[in-house]
Amino acid sequence: MTRLDPVDEKKSPEFAAVLAELTQSRGKASNALRSMGHAPEGLRRLAAVGDYARYHSSLSARIREIVIVVTGRESSYAMGHHGPLAMQAGVTQDEVSALCQGTVPVSFQGVDAAVARYVLEFTSKNSVSDASFEALKALMTPREITDISITSAYYAAFAMIATAMGVPGDSEDYVKAELDWQRRKDQS
Repeated sequence: MTRLDPVDEKKSPEFAAVLAELTQSRGKASNALRSMGHAPEGLRRLAAVGDYARYHSSLSARIREIVIVVTGRESSYAMGHHGPLAMQAGVTQDEVSALCQGTVPVSFQGVDAAVARYVLEFTSKNSVSDASFEALKALMTPREITDISITSAYYAAFAMIATAMGVPGDSEDYVKAELDWQRRKDQS
């Protein structure tokens, strides 16, 4: 159950403007994004980071979704969206399940394993070990490593906000539309 009353965009022109921007960049505004409507400018700025992470970073769809699943593994809201998106990007259900349990799937090798290990450590209280950082550095460019870190940080914040606000999951139709939207974005 949502902990704050939703903002009516008909009564808040500033929120309505941000929703229009979100619809243009993402197809629709999710329940989680709408839950941030009490701070329209904050939502705009946070969403800009998400837009970069999701649609403009140097990461492949598969790597992006591995990062997001590892980061959001304890958020049912995040997993309701990014479990299916990860599978659409080629991550198997068994691999998603392992990532959700906080482990690197045995089927992961090379970049996939290094990314999963890095993000598991990045999202822990102890941060990233030298060994994990060096393993990732041997396989990825500095920009890719930075994009992984930005993406994980954004989705950590997003999952914490959605959880704290008590945001209900989006409808199955919304998630299907999101899968289609993401597929088109990844192919362009």
